[in-house]
Amino acid sequence: MEIIFRGAALEVGRSCIEIKTDKSKILLDCGVKLGKEIEYPILDESIRDVDKVFISHAHLDHSGALPILFHRKIDVPVTTTELSKRLIKVLLKDMVKIAETENREIPYNNHDVKEAMRHTIPLNYNDKKYHKDFSYELFSAGHIPGSASILLEYNNKTILYTGDTKLRDTRLTKGADLSYTKDDIDVLIIESTYGNSIHPDRKAVELSFIEKIKEVLFRGGVALIPVFAVDRAQEILLILNDYKIDAPIYLDGMAVEVTKLMLKYKDMLNESYQLEKALKNVKMIEKSEDRVRAIENLSKNGGIVVTTAGMLDGGPILYYLKLFMRNPKNALLLTGYQVRDSNGRHLIETGKLFIGKDEVKPNLEVCMYNFSCHAGMDELHEIIKKVNPELLIIQHGEEVQATILRNWALEHGFDAIIPKLGEKIRV
Repeated sequence: MEIIFRGAALEVGRSCIEIKTDKSKILLDCGVKLGKEIEYPILDESIRDVDKVFISHAHLDHSGALPILFHRKIDVPVTTTELSKRLIKVLLKDMVKIAETENREIPYNNHDVKEAMRHTIPLNYNDKKYHKDFSYELFSAGHIPGSASILLEYNNKTILYTGDTKLRDTRLTKGADLSYTKDDIDVLIIESTYGNSIHPDRKAVELSFIEKIKEVLFRGGVALIPVFAVDRAQEILLILNDYKIDAPIYLDGMAVEVTKLMLKYKDMLNESYQLEKALKNVKMIEKSEDRVRAIENLSKNGGIVVTTAGMLDGGPILYYLKLFMRNPKNALLLTGYQVRDSNGRHLIETGKLFIGKDEVKPNLEVCMYNFSCHAGMDELHEIIKKVNPELLIIQHGEEVQATILRNWALEHGFDAIIPKLGEKIRV
């Protein structure tokens, strides 16, 4: 078989891997890379005969280019979990809406999103199915609710694609299911987002985060918390609820709809009851009038805003920043990975950010907290050792992270490679 890397090679974003067998051509993920400009995977004319697509989870860097296929009339069956399908629909519709609002061109529209969803067939975890000349099975990846690692078997060869994964439990999600390790895996395609670092102790990060929020509230400020709508928003709500923060908490942006949707799939959540409880103590911004009232109250009394987007590339967070960034009593608490060329990464590296076309230097406090739902370096090592593949393919990581993980793998006797964008590997 042949494996072609159409995205996420020596980068985080636009995940898209083609696998070509004698009778099939499939894609593992079809995502975008968000930043000042949206980057897409290599989707040239050679993908016209793709006959199956798997989406590991809902985040746009894994699903955001899916409607392009249907815009090009490539009516291909798509497999993912039921929760991922519903989350993907929310995220894709929002992407189209933002593009229209910002007068930005993207290569698909709402009709293409509907077609993509119409062709998406949900699959439960641990339910083996067949397509032409291979079998496939989904396993919980532990990354976000509904996320999956994908196991393929072809001609007695097995390929395991981790997608984004995490072994340790978080408040929202239980760690990855590694039950596939009972079988021999020939090829492991693994993410390497944190291939060079071990995550700090989660409890210690939470305590530091809560102390900073208390400090901001004590001085009468506003704590702005940008989040990814899927996973990070819910995790932050659970933390704020657990530590009984006595201040108005506003939830804005797509995180409102996503949180309500997740609560319909309680079996996929680690602390569903606690999330329901947390949501009762939150003021949800669902109309423009709600936001006006929230701004008035925050300006007078301070408080907390949990809102999208997590990397500051659009969303209500920029609206709040425009209003509150000039007051040093306020704080911006970043809670997630900031991809290269994102607005959040630009802020960390330069102290400046873009609001619209204007580059500005905010005067509020900026802090960074690692609440990652990706595997840390130690977890990646553990996965590799348990899977014990004949060939290890390292992707979805910047060059430093991927290289450090490869060096460790080579030192431990694994045959490990890092593909470049567009590279083809024969197995």
